[in-house]
Amino acid sequence: MRITANQITALRIVILPLPLFLIYGGTTSRLAALIILAILGLTDYLDGLLARKYGVTSLGRLLDPIADKIFVAVTLIPLVDLHILPMWIVWPIFFREFLVTEMRRFMTPGEKGLRVTELAKIKTTLQMIGVGLILLTNTFPDKLVTIAFLSGLLLATLFLAVAIYSKSGNLTSRLRTALLLETLGFLIAVLFPARQVELIYGFIVLLVTLVSGAQYVWACLPSVLSQGPGSLADLAISIVIPLLALALLPVAPPKAHLLVVLILAVEFAVQGIDMWAVQEGKFDLSTYKRKFLIPFLLLVFLGVWCCGGGLTSAVPAFLVLCSATSIIYLILDVWFHMELFQRGEFFQ
Repeated sequence: MRITANQITALRIVILPLPLFLIYGGTTSRLAALIILAILGLTDYLDGLLARKYGVTSLGRLLDPIADKIFVAVTLIPLVDLHILPMWIVWPIFFREFLVTEMRRFMTPGEKGLRVTELAKIKTTLQMIGVGLILLTNTFPDKLVTIAFLSGLLLATLFLAVAIYSKSGNLTSRLRTALLLETLGFLIAVLFPARQVELIYGFIVLLVTLVSGAQYVWACLPSVLSQGPGSLADLAISIVIPLLALALLPVAPPKAHLLVVLILAVEFAVQGIDMWAVQEGKFDLSTYKRKFLIPFLLLVFLGVWCCGGGLTSAVPAFLVLCSATSIIYLILDVWFHMELFQRGEFFQ
């Protein structure tokens, strides 16, 4: 029995929690995290090759972006929690991810949604490499390891570019972009102190993420507005819980980052399932989530906060309640749409 792209993607999701814990360790632990992240990045490339060879399934279109987004959650949240990256860089990245996914779901009835743009593919790769470089620079602040890694990567890409150009007389836009970004990354590592290198890398990831998101927003917004004036309110309500949980991380108690990662990861999963269900013309459970579950969670948070508990009591209660309700919703979502999961596409 051959290994399928969906099986590799599922394995990637299962392994993803490992770096979350290893990042908090010492040098050896962080190196192990970086090795695992590199392997996960290679599996992302491998499942893409298999999908193109044997065909993309609807399950694959669900699993692959979920895996990419969970990758971002389990790597960026620790960087915020450890004060390596500021919240003003990380929060907009997640805002883009949740907003674009939700907008794509809003425009999918009767159609198959938007094609993934070339910039969005570059964005995903840049997020993975950028997180690795930031963690590498923070672990080895003399920057020698970062510079050595980027030098090797740049030389390998140059050799590949020369080989392709000598054979075809042309370079792909993706290869030219890789050369540009690698050269930029190398110059930044050479010219700036380690702390500034981390922030600049983070800002570049943020900038590319927002620009790629703007493409989708520009394309999706007319379809969202065409569904009536309440569509924007539905859009905002749909993404408020994970973004609020992330915004509360700086005032949350120790170890709360685990709950924030859990909330973000589960919300990415249910977003994907809800979008899949809408695309297939199935029951949209998220309608009840927007009307009842999310307002309930917000009322509980405001109630505890305003009735004397303050943020000290309201934040942990909110995060625990959100974690529990997100998991319950995920279970119900899978159960309601079990027909979609029983098609056997996991083995295709």
